[in-house]
Amino acid sequence: MVYNEFFQAREFIQATHTYFLVILLFSAILLAFLSILKSKYTGQVLATNIFVLLAGFLLLVWYHLRIYTSVELINPMNGAVVGRLMAPLWIEDEKLYFWAIFLGLFTYLVYRKNREKLFAKWLNIVFSGFIILTMLASNPFTAPLPDLYKEVSNYQMAMGNGNPSIAFQYFQSFYGRVAYFYNSTYMWIHPPLLFISYASLVVSFLASIFMLVRREDRYDKIAYGYAKLGYILLTLGILVSYPWALKAWANEPWWWSPKINMSLMMWMFYTAYLHSRLHLHRRGMWNTTAILGIFCFLTLVLTYATTYVIPGVHSYG
Repeated sequence: MVYNEFFQAREFIQATHTYFLVILLFSAILLAFLSILKSKYTGQVLATNIFVLLAGFLLLVWYHLRIYTSVELINPMNGAVVGRLMAPLWIEDEKLYFWAIFLGLFTYLVYRKNREKLFAKWLNIVFSGFIILTMLASNPFTAPLPDLYKEVSNYQMAMGNGNPSIAFQYFQSFYGRVAYFYNSTYMWIHPPLLFISYASLVVSFLASIFMLVRREDRYDKIAYGYAKLGYILLTLGILVSYPWALKAWANEPWWWSPKINMSLMMWMFYTAYLHSRLHLHRRGMWNTTAILGIFCFLTLVLTYATTYVIPGVHSYG
């Protein structure tokens, strides 16, 4: 059992990481600089950032296709192929990258409607900062899918060591991860709904700050519009995850997981924000709604961080 295509594809992706790092860092810094100067070329540079991100995503799609075509799950007891690995496009070090793509698309939509406005300038700067954060903290091309790579490598070694019992033990472990995580239908639906939601809520967060500082209706409309979109996607993402949790964590007290409880808390705060917005023009509610919009996003950041810093069934720390 040789997974040469998988390993060669991974090496090719790694060979591109410097190019994407340099290009995206340069174009992100240039976007922020031109936005501050209100340059007429800001739109073109914004589009360039999005284009490079999408080009990198297509390269990751190619890599995932190589994984699917080359990584077979073989039962060592009878040699039968029982499946293939269909790794989703938003796991491990690809999460922030996928988030950045949709933040870029939302930023472009806002810029097209408000290209001369102060809000569009600051959203460009936020998008630039998010690209820089992504490429420095979670560059998906530096060491593509390190956990998956480790699992496949260990599985290959176990299958080739000549000991059927060890091979079958690794097969069972790896097959369980593939069936309940990588190849799960929920894994292809739940995370992208959340990351697209998060991208939308970044726009709402910035608009809430502008709403509090400048007190203009247009910022409320932007904050509410993107919060509404983010809330719908967030709600769908949470609902979809419920049957998955029942199946994948059947013998675990997953309802006590810090990440799951933080996610529900975040959803409740966004519910409170949307409810507050219904009473926007009552006395004191403008500031209350804006502050809630800001606070909600802080809970989103804490929810995301919880995955890595607090142990639990839904944690990677």
